[in-house]
Amino acid sequence: MIFPIFASLIEQLAARRALRWSLLGACCLGSALLDATPSRAEGAARPSAQLPELPAIPSLEVPRPTPADLQDLDARLAKLCSSDEAERDAARREVLEVNHKAVPALRFRLATIADSTKHDELKELLLKIRKKARDDARDEQSAEGKRGRVKTPDYFAMAIEHAEPKSKLWCSLASVLGESRMLAQIGTVEAVRGLIDVYVRFGEFLRVDTQLQLEALGDRAVPALIEARRHPAEKIVKWSARELDALGKAIPSEAVQMTDLQVLSDVLRAFGRVRDPDAARIVVSFSNSERAQVREASRQAIAMLGEVGAWQLRDTYETVVGKKPPRDWNWERTARELFGEFDRLRSAEVAQLYEAGAAAREHGDLEGMRRAFDQVLTRNPDYPKQSELASAYLDYAQQNLSKNPVTALAALRRVERLAKDDSAKVATSLRLTLEAETLAETGIADRTLLTRALEADPKNARARESLARFDRGEIRQDNSSRYYGAGAIGLVALGGIAVVLLRGRAREEREEKTGAAGTSTFTGESVKAPEAHGAEQSAPLPTAAANAEKPAPSKSETANAEKPAPAKSETANAEKPASLEGEAGSSANSSEEKRDE
Repeated sequence: MIFPIFASLIEQLAARRALRWSLLGACCLGSALLDATPSRAEGAARPSAQLPELPAIPSLEVPRPTPADLQDLDARLAKLCSSDEAERDAARREVLEVNHKAVPALRFRLATIADSTKHDELKELLLKIRKKARDDARDEQSAEGKRGRVKTPDYFAMAIEHAEPKSKLWCSLASVLGESRMLAQIGTVEAVRGLIDVYVRFGEFLRVDTQLQLEALGDRAVPALIEARRHPAEKIVKWSARELDALGKAIPSEAVQMTDLQVLSDVLRAFGRVRDPDAARIVVSFSNSERAQVREASRQAIAMLGEVGAWQLRDTYETVVGKKPPRDWNWERTARELFGEFDRLRSAEVAQLYEAGAAAREHGDLEGMRRAFDQVLTRNPDYPKQSELASAYLDYAQQNLSKNPVTALAALRRVERLAKDDSAKVATSLRLTLEAETLAETGIADRTLLTRALEADPKNARARESLARFDRGEIRQDNSSRYYGAGAIGLVALGGIAVVLLRGRAREEREEKTGAAGTSTFTGESVKAPEAHGAEQSAPLPTAAANAEKPAPSKSETANAEKPAPAKSETANAEKPASLEGEAGSSANSSEEKRDE
């Protein structure tokens, strides 16, 4: 009986020990689960938090043109095909008077002409016109006495010069060339796509003309050429790569070297469309740009890159945040988290700038306030505290209307954009007043501006005073520029007089020196040339002074002196070389001695 009791006690102790270890393990496991649960809950809650959404991807589809745009374009093209030469020349000049709204109509009409014409016939007609133009240029070059390679004139210009208005084929060719010039004049990425489409649709005979137009566009041609690198036709892919290389934009680091923000934005979107992995890191680097336009374009490009830019997004996130993103995040989640972190850091910086501007305003430093708030709006044009910014800019403008009207005018324009209350009307009134005063300083009294200023704000005493001054005929004019101009003209005139006087004095000195040298020569003070050079000086001619010192000549000498020397001997003596002048002089001296005897 004792053994069973003993055995049961042992089992009870073992059970208690196991229960104790079980409870301890459960507590440890529970604490671990409690530590892990918040992170998972936090990770699950982040997508529902205020993370920035990926921007919408702009469409490549060309919108259908409006009937009004098509009618206007058809009227322009009809003038190009007019039988009146003056009207054709006017239409050629009007080609440059076009805006971006005409791009859909231009691309639609180009597609229509490409589908309705025979490209071989267009090619033959263009080659014939080109030959005539080159022959004319060669004849003109020969008439001017020039030689060399003949430069081919512009295709559109030579087509208009050798017009065949009654030919439907010529009208189609002139229309295609004219529309390509319109697209080049517009120069947007949508227009350049249409310009490249001219080469794609019509073929090789318009390739050179398209290349010349793209070369003239420069950086503005880069986005569309980058997109052409993913064209279905292999020939267009290779051609676009060559064109980018010719423009010096063959690699992504070169392509983003732009000064135009719109072109840079188009380049970033183009890299996103072609999903270039070599450009992914550069595209991601612009996602925190201070320029909202460039920042938005970079994020659109990242959305188009998709999985291609996943590793670059993860590396950038680790660099910015300081830790690696979780492995279960896809590229979209990583991008949104990265954009949120960028926005938070930028918001903190902008908030610091805003606080600095507000502090400067409290201390009366309006200039420092303006500089700080300018940086705020540069980094975030849609900063939430727009009413406070508008009030601050209005105070600055009112204090600097007379001191610094240029910065005051810029501040008033900011108030008009930011203000949502009556401050916008006050700013508009003051802006119109400043513009009227600026014109008045040049002698132009624009009453319309002042009238509009009073309509916007009837309490504008400055505008009312300026209008009354205009009514009295008192227009303040800044004549300082006239005075400066008169002073400059006077200085130039004095300088000219001084130059003339100095030149006259120098001429007189040269004449005096020449006269003195001539007198010394005629008085026998000639200098013999060095024997080292082998040159000989002719005998000095008798002068009036020397003749005065001589005794009066006899009658025979006078008669001999009055006899004119034969012309033939003078000519012969004049033509003698320098080496014979010494002999001629010695013979003359001997003849004089004989006559004296």
